[in-house]
Amino acid sequence: MIFIAICGFFLVLGLVLFATYKARQSGGNLVNLQIWGTISKNDFSLFSSKLNEAGIQGFSMTYTEKSKDTFENDLVNALADGIGPDMVLIKQDFILKHGNKLFTIPFTSYEERTFRDSFIDGANIYIKSDGILAVPFVTDPMIMYFNKDIFTDTGIAQIPKKWSELPDLALKITKSDASSNITRSTVSFGEYRNVDNAKELISSLLFQVGNSIVNSVGESIQSTLGVDDASSNSASKLTLAGSAIKFFTDFANPKKAVYSWNRALPSAKKSFLSEDLAMYFGFASEYSDIKSKNINLNFDVANIPQFDAGKTSVFGNIYAFGILKNSPNISQALSTIYLFTSKDIENLFISNTDYASARKDLLALPPTNSIKSVVNSSALMSKGWLDPDYSKTSQIFQNMIEDISSGRSDVGSAVKDASGQIDNLLK
Repeated sequence: MIFIAICGFFLVLGLVLFATYKARQSGGNLVNLQIWGTISKNDFSLFSSKLNEAGIQGFSMTYTEKSKDTFENDLVNALADGIGPDMVLIKQDFILKHGNKLFTIPFTSYEERTFRDSFIDGANIYIKSDGILAVPFVTDPMIMYFNKDIFTDTGIAQIPKKWSELPDLALKITKSDASSNITRSTVSFGEYRNVDNAKELISSLLFQVGNSIVNSVGESIQSTLGVDDASSNSASKLTLAGSAIKFFTDFANPKKAVYSWNRALPSAKKSFLSEDLAMYFGFASEYSDIKSKNINLNFDVANIPQFDAGKTSVFGNIYAFGILKNSPNISQALSTIYLFTSKDIENLFISNTDYASARKDLLALPPTNSIKSVVNSSALMSKGWLDPDYSKTSQIFQNMIEDISSGRSDVGSAVKDASGQIDNLLK
């Protein structure tokens, strides 16, 4: 253990010296790198303080927190004016739409085998044929938040680990008044507008049945939503993707015994905070916010349930550092990325936030608490998809769900229509 600790110390020291050397090669003093991202500025300020306390030098940065809603436009406008940042902390939905703005790190600078061995499998989405588009930093996986009091009051001792358990839970947990208005819900499934993280939740269901949503075919990328598969049921004519979507929408169908949600209810997160929703599916990064907004809420977290015969997976945002092509400080930016994504340095960030690491070695360490245990195990199975345009595909997903829930379309037709619309965006 002492030997490993010494090796780790010299590895970090080597990275710092390398960063310092590269920075001073071209000017003497370190350049203050400008970094933009949507992760909280407070998290980065604390991270910077921890680095200073540890005596880590060889870098200088200013982190600017951007709104998730305006990040893309702010970046495009800044680059057009020639005043953009040196680095960005992005999610995987940045790749198709804005990946051409990033400097590709050649495999001679970051070996592909080292990348694959170091980071979770879901991070491989950042690997290109000629190099690495961005280096993973943290993972924000979807997890299940559940109200312990509701489970106790209804005599349910075990939280669900499989989706097949939900129908029985819905019969026990969901309550309605004399006018058939839902007063307590089991899950916020079946609608879109008032379901926080609906697109990511639906993506999780699709991943679990083996549908990747999009897939690379040669040099092109195509939607897989409408693709027929060997498991198509001759009676229902539904593909695996269709079966997953049907499972989701059934909970908003008043004719179904599992009816638990409708469009008239408050948002899923608000309902959970008000203790009117038994299970809320959100990101790990929401934990502190939920805890602070209702200090009396008796809740816990667990891994999101899986299908009985599906693939163990869940949607997760995998944040990675990318370097802008037009940055005059590419060398120092690359050195800083090496430093920030190293095991010991990244751990300084992870230990003070709700995020999980994207590094396999850090996820393999004993968790510091029961929350991190769930978050880390969820991070290991996290994945995303090459989203051509987050806002436009969100609208496509919304239309698909609402066409089904309103009766305007059957499941199979709605899924195929959505698939065709995503294909049009990918062209």
